[in-house]
Amino acid sequence: MAMYRITKFTAPNMDKAQEISESMRDILESVGADFIDIVSCGNGEGLVVAKYPSQAVMDAATETAKQAFGKMVEAGAINGASIQATTGEVLMSF
Repeated sequence: MAMYRITKFTAPNMDKAQEISESMRDILESVGADFIDIVSCGNGEGLVVAKYPSQAVMDAATETAKQAFGKMVEAGAINGASIQATTGEVLMSF
């Protein structure tokens, strides 16, 4: 069953977060996700929405996700204390 990981964060520099994400495109595209969307919600708030084909694929991608967030935190693009991830299984789609 498909799985989602949705991660909330605040970003004092959303442009820098986007730039770092873009620099990691090849790595992020290789983790097996169906998609990974980075969403700006306005007012410095953002989301990463990632859909994976299975729990195993999502689990295998976890370390790469942590590395990506670590680079953004280290660069001052996002607030590390604000990162909140949640996961869930798709029950149905329309």
